[in-house]
Amino acid sequence: MYFTDQLEENMAWLNQALHVDKNFDVVYRVLTIADKKACLYFIDGFTKDDSLLKILQGFSSIKADDMPEDAHSFSKKYLPYGEIGLLSDSREMIIQLLSGVSCLFIDGYNKCLTIDCRLTGQRCQRTGKDKVMRGSRDGFVETLVFNTALIRRRIRDPKLIMEILTAGESSHTDIAMCYMEGRADKKLIEKIRKGYRP
Repeated sequence: MYFTDQLEENMAWLNQALHVDKNFDVVYRVLTIADKKACLYFIDGFTKDDSLLKILQGFSSIKADDMPEDAHSFSKKYLPYGEIGLLSDSREMIIQLLSGVSCLFIDGYNKCLTIDCRLTGQRCQRTGKDKVMRGSRDGFVETLVFNTALIRRRIRDPKLIMEILTAGESSHTDIAMCYMEGRADKKLIEKIRKGYRP
């Protein structure tokens, strides 16, 4: 699918393709740039928050008369940060998003603006007991978001679902249930979901 200049159409398709109703780590924020509605998609745990905040703060000063006619002109004028790209193909955009690139849509533009403000050099702790001859030696840590981001780095598929659940009457510990849509047993997923539903 190729993006249209209608933000609502693009969002409706993406929200379904990315399973935003189930995935707790796929985040989207609706905002206004000048007099146009916009939407920013990103994966929690992949993005430099301070860099993204600076970019968003810069949007607040844009006046309606200063809005460029197309996405390319907008990127040149208002996105001075790092690596910026323009995508028309939704499949390519999803791969970029799941790789950690933030994606901005603006109503009236038929392209997605990609903003690369990923966390770099972010490797989870090494495991001392596991002997690995080749490849990275990543291990899970105590922070749930870092662990889910580690899995997303390895599996860049929109069918990978990460649902947030809680366990414990007092602690209310966060649990991420990760599974592949269409492959995992639906009855088992529902059984686990019911067991941890508050």
